[in-house]
Amino acid sequence: MTRKELDAVALEIMGRADMLSLATISDDPYPQIRALFNLRNRRKFPGLASFFADKGMSVYLGTNTSSVKMAQIGKDAWVSVYYMIPREFKGLCLSGKAILDPEAKKAIWVKGWERYYPQGRVDPDYSVLRIDPIRARGWYAAEPFDFAL
Repeated sequence: MTRKELDAVALEIMGRADMLSLATISDDPYPQIRALFNLRNRRKFPGLASFFADKGMSVYLGTNTSSVKMAQIGKDAWVSVYYMIPREFKGLCLSGKAILDPEAKKAIWVKGWERYYPQGRVDPDYSVLRIDPIRARGWYAAEPFDFAL
């Protein structure tokens, strides 16, 4: 697989996976993994498609500022996210450092999130993380792939 093919494969998987998993480093001797909304899923979040049009493989996650994952990222920003389409045996793991992105917080909002953030996008407990991956690993077309980005 070439880098150009990787880009196309990554964007396909990111655009179709229902959910993603986020792994953070905990104080325990093991990582912690949790499921999050895949904001790039075009079927579930069609209103965000234009936001992602020029973002490449960057990952954006909405989360609670007060969450355990945010405390863990505050101590060690290295994370991995995993997207998968199980029925097709397609998977993509992206790894890099997570950072707060206040500009994306202004742009990313999903109707219904008021249940999590009663004050809307200005809620102090609402944050958006961005991960600009430096490594991509996964499985596609019955073959593994591994790229430094």
